[in-house]
Amino acid sequence: MSSKLLASFVLAGGLAVAMGAGFLIGGLILGVVLLLVALGQLALSHLAFFEERKRRLPRAVGPLPWLNMAMSYLLVAMALGLFLLKTLSDGRQDTIAKAGQVPGDETDGQNIPESLGTNIASGGERARLGNVGRGEGDDATKGGANEDNQNAMREAQVFNPDIAGAAAGTGQLTNVSALEIPDQVEPGETDLGKVDAVDELLARVGEDDENVEAGDPDAELVFEVDDDSLAFDVTVFQGDKREPDVVRKSKGEKVLNVRVGKNSLGIAVPKSMSGRCDKLGRFSRLNRAGVQNPVAVEKAVTKSLDWLTLNQNEDGSWGKTSQGAMTGFALLCYLGHCELTDSVVYGEAVSNGINYLVDLGVKKDGWLYTTNNRHGAAYAQGIATYALAESYGMTEKDFILPTLEKAVHRIVSGQKQDGGWYYLEERKGPNNMRFDDFGKNVKNASDTSVSGWQFQALKAAFNTGVVFPGVEPALEAAVKNFYRVYSPKNGGFGYRKASDTNNIRHKLTGVGSLGVQSWETGHPSKDKRREVLTKATQHILKANKGMSYGSEDSNLYSWYYDTQALFNYGGASWVSWNRRMEPMLLAAQNDNGSWPAEGSNLTAKRGGKDGDVYRTTLCTLMLEVYYRYVY
Repeated sequence: MSSKLLASFVLAGGLAVAMGAGFLIGGLILGVVLLLVALGQLALSHLAFFEERKRRLPRAVGPLPWLNMAMSYLLVAMALGLFLLKTLSDGRQDTIAKAGQVPGDETDGQNIPESLGTNIASGGERARLGNVGRGEGDDATKGGANEDNQNAMREAQVFNPDIAGAAAGTGQLTNVSALEIPDQVEPGETDLGKVDAVDELLARVGEDDENVEAGDPDAELVFEVDDDSLAFDVTVFQGDKREPDVVRKSKGEKVLNVRVGKNSLGIAVPKSMSGRCDKLGRFSRLNRAGVQNPVAVEKAVTKSLDWLTLNQNEDGSWGKTSQGAMTGFALLCYLGHCELTDSVVYGEAVSNGINYLVDLGVKKDGWLYTTNNRHGAAYAQGIATYALAESYGMTEKDFILPTLEKAVHRIVSGQKQDGGWYYLEERKGPNNMRFDDFGKNVKNASDTSVSGWQFQALKAAFNTGVVFPGVEPALEAAVKNFYRVYSPKNGGFGYRKASDTNNIRHKLTGVGSLGVQSWETGHPSKDKRREVLTKATQHILKANKGMSYGSEDSNLYSWYYDTQALFNYGGASWVSWNRRMEPMLLAAQNDNGSWPAEGSNLTAKRGGKDGDVYRTTLCTLMLEVYYRYVY
């Protein structure tokens, strides 16, 4: 036997063993290698055959060279089959590899294939396995690191920290991080998070075609009939470009903001609110916010508005005992969907609701509550004033302004020295008269929960563009008060003091976070603001890991604030929250558009006979957060 024939036999035997292993555990790369080796072995068998034939002439070639040739052709056929098999079944499946798993293990009923260059498939929840490397912007969701040098998979991991691409949790080839929530970095620029936005007015707004920045504040804005999207007159790009933070105006003075859109009434509204007034704009924002089912969300909101319309009182109010607060909540829901006084379906309900609050304020000289409960009255003042401010800002109906001015003055004058607000109390006045006012001089510190609604009311008043005396200093003082009740130990915001976060019944971290996000002055520093919001976000997510509508821990009031705070923060934290919040609310809604009692029944305990309106409006406002934000 020649040396070539012997080498060919040995190579064929080794190749057969490797081929068997390749079918069991091999990947595409091994298949390519084995095919090349098999072709080389086939060439070697031919050389050995002809060498043996030449050596044995004139005698016939023996059986061994023929057997070697047959084995070689069979091995080439097997190698080719292995190559085709691995090519067709390469790791490009929409499954998720988890920590410690290897190819062959099952995830969601499917086998995990091999990835190129690693035995643990990489990628993320929205990526195909095996897709490694770096991504930029939206491409970062397809695996690899994004612009803030963190893997895009981190969003999925906040939602489910068990997901990881390597046994040890991290891997250079998988580009998947297994870091827990506390270790996550700030959102990158592509997240459009409020914290890191360069331009606060553009934060969380984006650059939608129907809502672009105007160059000339006096240019006409028109609605294109063809596609119902907001377009700008050609003169918009002529003249000097002005970029004030907010164009302020006095009563009766018309000055348009450079970043505006016009609603159906022809009213210029801030850019951050104009997206709610265009159907295409709403769907654009729903998609950009990562909404899983935009059509279902829109349907849920309109069903809720239908229910509110059917359950409006004859006098235009909502509710049975706390009509001031419930009417405010209901109006915010209509306005959040840009249903104004000219709305074909809801216009009458909106008009009647506004008229009710205005008349109530006239009768009570700026107070907007209907119950003598000092706790409920304080909340009602903030909620109803908030609704009146948005009503005026989006309709500019002159009859609203006098009542709004008085209601805002009640809030500003009732602010405590610590910058917050407390419950109402009855005070003595001249000639033994008695009158209601916020408890400014009580020994107790201000109440963060009450303060949250007054803060939102004042910010909405500021956003109208009207100059309300004392509003801006009051907002700055309110921000300082939120820092007063912040606990650096756990990232929470307390009820009346920071230590309340250690054992607190009311979950108020979302309230404090929204306040810190929503006003530019009153902060110790930009770095401190970022640090506080980061820890507060982590606090909210940790406190709601078992988020469930039917749970005994369900808290719609807290979730209303948490949703806004996390939406403003953006990034992985928002993705984690919305993946649970959106389907939870959609699944819980009644067929008639309302929402049933939650597991904790807190809305019934706090809202009394108005629990159904209270609960339904909170859920609706959460589902409108994608486009109704005003901060």
